[in-house]
Amino acid sequence: MMDPMSLPCPSCRNPMRVEHYPGHYGREVELDVCHYCNALWFDKLESLALSPGGVVSLLKSMHQRHSDERGRMSPRPGCPRCGERLKVSQRRSPSNLRYAVFECPGREGYFITFYNLMREKDCIKPLTGEKLKELRRHVQFVNCSNCGAPVDVQKTTACDHCRAPLALLDPDAVKTTLERLQGIEDRRANPNPDAVVADMILAKLETQSNFREIEALERRTAVGHRGGLLEAGLRTLFNLLK
Repeated sequence: MMDPMSLPCPSCRNPMRVEHYPGHYGREVELDVCHYCNALWFDKLESLALSPGGVVSLLKSMHQRHSDERGRMSPRPGCPRCGERLKVSQRRSPSNLRYAVFECPGREGYFITFYNLMREKDCIKPLTGEKLKELRRHVQFVNCSNCGAPVDVQKTTACDHCRAPLALLDPDAVKTTLERLQGIEDRRANPNPDAVVADMILAKLETQSNFREIEALERRTAVGHRGGLLEAGLRTLFNLLK
């Protein structure tokens, strides 16, 4: 039976898990996460409310708790708030990498897979060239890191179900991202009085920039081996970072 406080997953319709992560200024951010689909729902501006430490905790939690036997992503996910069909929206990461989200047409929020969250953070890269040839020498199938469907790597470089391209973890990018976020969090936990004012100004400017990007986006729119490549890379990286 669904907890009355739990939202149904837009994809599998199972109740999502309510989890709490650190937010800015000592606040807590409540997120709805489906570890079966390896995806989460952001209500409106919840993603901006996460502190750097909250982002680190979220990435680690989603990696550690996701199901290797998750079902395929529904092609018609519905908004857990209003029930309307979500619309696929293409966005770009800071390094211009495309990633997809499923947005509510009534602007209630958006649904994003862990795969696309990692693309947003510039932590993965396309599987091409010699790395693709090497993979094909060793395996026939892998699971899509976005939706969980099997992908025949001998025939294609993208998932037939959701069209997500095969991608590898970029360990240097992930490590740099995690260390940068953790460094920011450490400075906030143990502040240098001389730097507090500067940090607050930078945080304000960053938030204003993010709000402008969201507003602009809303105006424009008035998303043998059977494991996932991303998951395998994350297991290795997080073990090294322990």
